[in-house]
This record gives sequence, structure tokens and C-alpha cells, in this order.
Amino acid sequence: MNDLLTPEELAMFQNVPEEELVDLAIDLDVPVPEEIDLKGMLDSIIHQLVDLGEREGLPYSPYDTEDLAALDEYELRAIAKLNGIVNEMDSKATIRGLLKSGKKVYKIYRKTRPKSQIPMYLPMLLAPLARHLVAQRG
Repeated sequence: MNDLLTPEELAMFQNVPEEELVDLAIDLDVPVPEEIDLKGMLDSIIHQLVDLGEREGLPYSPYDTEDLAALDEYELRAIAKLNGIVNEMDSKATIRGLLKSGKKVYKIYRKTRPKSQIPMYLPMLLAPLARHLVAQRG
């Protein structure tokens, strides 16, 4: 399996409280071993985010605009497709569509999963998730 996170992205998670990462893993049905392997757990989390996105879409908020805009065209399209947006649009329209669909998912999270770590950590995992989707789907 390829490394899904760059060393810089992995370093961002070094100081995240372990209990928050465990909660994120639990939210995504990722088994949590007694001894946590950060890279392995984050790789599993990314795979589960793909599954979750395919089933329900992923939660986005206006705070994610900058992170979405930082993705290249192929990555942005892959993320959009994961949220059910398949129209060929320019990047700004794609981001608007993602924010609109993601807002609906985010509202559901606030009502049904108010303590979920997914909305908080999704921006940090967006780039590796997008690269994984592009690599996975060619």
C-alpha cells in the first residue's frame, strides 16, 4: 500500500490528542489497537472516509473553502464525485456545489452525531483523501 499521507501531513497529527484520533477512528469503524500506529490508523481512516463519502457524502462547511481550492483539478473532481457532484464545472462552481451538498451532510451530523470528529479533521485529511481517490480511480 502506498503512503497516503506526506511526512508533512503526518507531522500535523503528531500533536493531536490521542483520544480525539481514537474517537475519529471509532466514528469511522476503524479498529483501534492497544498500541496505536499513527500512520496505519490514518491510512485506515482515509479508506473509511471514501466508504462514508460513497454512502452518505462528507460534511463540508464554508471554512473548508480554502482547503478545497488548494486541490488540483483532478483531486477536486474526485472529491466532488464522492459527494455526488458529477457535472463538469469550473473549480469555483465545483467548490460551491461541494459546500452546498456538504452543508446538508454537516447539518445531519450536528443533529445525529454532534460529537463526531469527522467534520473537524476532514480538512486535515482532504488532500491525502483526494490523492487517494485520484490514484484509486485513475
